Amino acid sequence: MRRGVWLAIAAAVAGRAQDGASERGAQLYRAQCAIPYCHGPEGGAGRAPRLAGHHFNVNTMFKVITWGIPGTGMPEFTTRLKSEEIADLVAYVVTLGGGTATPAAAPAAPRVLTPQAREGRALFFDAARTGACGTCHELDGWGVPVGPDLVQLRPDRLVALGQIATKDLVTARPAGEAPFPAVVVERSEARVRVYDLTAALPVLRSFAAGRIAIEPGTSWRHGLATRSYTAGELEIIAQYLRWRSGQPAEKDLH
Repeated sequence: MRRGVWLAIAAAVAGRAQDGASERGAQLYRAQCAIPYCHGPEGGAGRAPRLAGHHFNVNTMFKVITWGIPGTGMPEFTTRLKSEEIADLVAYVVTLGGGTATPAAAPAAPRVLTPQAREGRALFFDAARTGACGTCHELDGWGVPVGPDLVQLRPDRLVALGQIATKDLVTARPAGEAPFPAVVVERSEARVRVYDLTAALPVLRSFAAGRIAIEPGTSWRHGLATRSYTAGELEIIAQYLRWRSGQPAEKDLH
């Protein structure tokens, strides 16, 4: 979605009181959201969470309604609603929490997902896959920030994901236990907290500072984390990450 279009959406939300955006959003909510397997009427709880009473940020709501929430039943609406309809729906949902739908500044526009990028994003956050990328990496506020932000990597590193060099990893040696590869989360005089990378899903563990030694380096490699994906799936994810960082040429996504 282009910046100019996003500014227009933000303006539509800000002017809801004048042009009835919130009222139109209420109608859209009843038709699109308050259905048997989703949110309840007037923001009540259904199979999806309760919306009434929560103080939603306008920028966050734009992102959630536009792109959905990976690994949940919350769908993306870019293919279901026009941009101005999304603005109306945001205006209504924000008012359910008693807040104002006027953003402090125009929200940063999430780019409209291409079919190829949508496929890569689904693989990245695949909730049914043990050890999916989102269990170790955060992107757009979703996932778990164990590893680095992949969008910040140089484009040439977003090619062979299974071979990405792993930095800032250590070997943890707890007293009375076998050593294991880890990422340090906290290290103080009182305690040490690390993510244990032994299993497919990282486990956050805490130790008294005197009960664990931390050594730089580890034999763990990123290929161990990507083994649940095929080579073709990793390339689709890499294309998505390059698209997300604004790096790929159009031909990269076809």
